[in-house]
Amino acid sequence: MDPIELLTRQHEEAELLFQQVAVASGEERTHLFRRLAYLLTLHTHLEERFFYPEVKLAETSELIRHSYDDHAEATALITQMLHLDVSDMQFEPALISLRESVEAHVAEERSVLFPQVRRLLSAEHFARLGNELARGVSELTQPGALPAVSHDSQLGTF
Repeated sequence: MDPIELLTRQHEEAELLFQQVAVASGEERTHLFRRLAYLLTLHTHLEERFFYPEVKLAETSELIRHSYDDHAEATALITQMLHLDVSDMQFEPALISLRESVEAHVAEERSVLFPQVRRLLSAEHFARLGNELARGVSELTQPGALPAVSHDSQLGTF
């Protein structure tokens, strides 16, 4: 499995969910946002526990440090938003901030970090990392595995 393809698919799924949340309302919006929060939390934990430790090299260390900061910002926004009703006046600005933060993070990974990782890791290391990420997805999608977002069987496993 290609680890960058897996992470990129999650980026694409998040973008689709952002689009859907933006135009939805009521219970549909609540459900879609909870799916988005779950996916972003899964993605963050997957990168922080499995991906970043394996790709933190001299050439990537500054980008990875910045990525941890991006994740902390997104996690704080998600936590705040999970305590708001989607009709709350604070929800929309928080959603816009979250989307902008995630889009900037994704752009940096796609344009800088991922190409560096492809160039710097051996084929064997790259393949092993893909297997670790697949194992991580399986582990992190178990009920109770993710802290900030409760598992909901309707959310799917992404």
